Amino acid sequence: MALNCRIEKDGSLTVSSGTAYLIRNMYPGIDGHSLHVIRIIKEENKVVWETVHGKVACSLHEEEESFELEFSLDNYTGPIHTLYFFYQADIRAEGFYQAAEGMGGDTGYYGKNSMLERGTIVSYGLCSLKLPGGHALTIYPVSQKHYETVCEVNARENVKYTDGSGKHSTETELSLSVGARMENTGREQVIFERLRFLLTPSMEEGLEKAAEEIGRNMSARLLMPPAYHWCSWYYCYQNFDRIQLKEYLEGFSQLECSKEIRYFQLDVGYCTSIGDWLEPGERFPEGLEEAFQEIKKAGYIPGIWVGAFMVGNRSRLYGEHPDWVLHDWEGNPIRPWITDNEPKPWGYQDEEYYCLDTSHPEAMAYMKHVFTTLRKWGAGMFKTDFMLWGLQDSSRVKRYNPGKTSIEYYREYLQMIREAIGEDSYWLGCIAPFLPFVGYADGMRIGGDVGSSWDGEFGPQNMMRCLTGNNYTNHRYYQTDPDAVMLRDFQIRLTERETESLALLAAVSGSCIYTSDPLHKIAPARQKLFDFIRPDKRRKPSLPFLSEERPEIVMVHKENNKGLIYILNKSEADFYYAYDIGKLGFTPDWHIFRLKTGRKEELWKNNLVVSIPPHGCRLFILSREEQIIPDYESLWNNLQ
Repeated sequence: MALNCRIEKDGSLTVSSGTAYLIRNMYPGIDGHSLHVIRIIKEENKVVWETVHGKVACSLHEEEESFELEFSLDNYTGPIHTLYFFYQADIRAEGFYQAAEGMGGDTGYYGKNSMLERGTIVSYGLCSLKLPGGHALTIYPVSQKHYETVCEVNARENVKYTDGSGKHSTETELSLSVGARMENTGREQVIFERLRFLLTPSMEEGLEKAAEEIGRNMSARLLMPPAYHWCSWYYCYQNFDRIQLKEYLEGFSQLECSKEIRYFQLDVGYCTSIGDWLEPGERFPEGLEEAFQEIKKAGYIPGIWVGAFMVGNRSRLYGEHPDWVLHDWEGNPIRPWITDNEPKPWGYQDEEYYCLDTSHPEAMAYMKHVFTTLRKWGAGMFKTDFMLWGLQDSSRVKRYNPGKTSIEYYREYLQMIREAIGEDSYWLGCIAPFLPFVGYADGMRIGGDVGSSWDGEFGPQNMMRCLTGNNYTNHRYYQTDPDAVMLRDFQIRLTERETESLALLAAVSGSCIYTSDPLHKIAPARQKLFDFIRPDKRRKPSLPFLSEERPEIVMVHKENNKGLIYILNKSEADFYYAYDIGKLGFTPDWHIFRLKTGRKEELWKNNLVVSIPPHGCRLFILSREEQIIPDYESLWNNLQ
């Protein structure tokens, strides 16, 4: 299918394929309304919309399956928070793919009914439309270093007609707006990154190509080995101390499953106050340098947690430098966290937490000293947390040095951190905006914290949606991180079935693999499970049902005439389904074996029939060979 874009007589743009339009009435907008134009100038492959404040222009660059629109501002003097390249344009689509802004954000595919239920869906950085017939149109700026891109779809039911009996017919009306947040930075001359429109046979292919191009243009870091580590948070939380450090390192030294662990990461609780990162607290009175040396002697790379934008109101940092934090226009500190009630986070007494103003050169110099010192002491893995705090809209806060967008301030800060920690350190972003981190982070938390039960605030539901929803970014922007694998067989409410399902999900997804459980105390079978899911290289599954709303997760790997099919029933009911083997990427001449039993599965009319209880999973090995011997020591050996 060829993709075309044309400039209409009224100055609007229309995107079409063949004789059918895909998007029409594409017209610029500013801050929630269409552009008020006094004159339209049309040239070959270019249109200029002239207003009383200046000009907005668009140039068209066409290819066969894609085209690019290059927007610019010329002598524009009016205030702009969000410039919409097109505002509330009509679209023809069967579904919409939403990209999250950051960790835990809504993401994934929505069909028409779900779009109507939500009314408005905001996607960040890119979006994709499922077209009638199954093709997909993916829309994205090819690089995103200066402005946050927002894609907003609106859905409503419109009454077409009502007959004499009172019956009426309705149709779903969809509109799409795509724009860049300029945050009133007052720029008269801007040439924006080109906006690409890409037509592909499937939505997954479109998202993959978009992420690959964005990652390439933003110098994504894809050089580090996949993460396989231990973190102190999800079992000990802020209570981990030097006594437990010695116990864990000694206990791990006796285990086979811990020999390949790469990083041993200390989480929050090590310093006197949030912001005073280098001052030793009571849990590590000798300081982090000594702790790092112990970790290195045990054969691991030391890792450390830092809330890089966080400043506690009781910290020495704030007491001595209150001007180093962001303020609102009334002069009050920006307070992302107010903690003057119980429970107190992490055992600290701070009643408020502020956000560092990285436009202040002295604040920037201080944090450079912090990260440089941690690196000098021996840290080679850094987890920076609560990073969304730093993405403060420049139109809503008072900065020491104003004039840039939040994205620009943000990436300047990340650049400083990367220079301080070195190119060979593994950097994991957490509670972070996704796209600003491309080019700096090696790994990225994508879902909310998981805990010791399937239900409740820390259940895996958000993680599962975010893991599939952000699969297209995995090993394109960085390695995705679904959070810790729960392995312990005590003080936990996950069942054996749930524990296995979630561990295998993390592994098959090709994401970071780590735990916080005391490996030296858990059952041998759980130790073996941790070793079984250990990554061997960068891998990424395909999601054959990405553009459908379904009760299960299906992930597929295929290489070396071998394959893996993983199916997780995330619902509360028994799941029964017959999969057309072709839709899973295989042909009927492949032989299928269930990994757990080694039993060969026979196809029924070219369908793989599965029955899975709630929260359970099935993992199949596929091979060209009629007989195989499953490898129960390493998951990935089954693809060799």
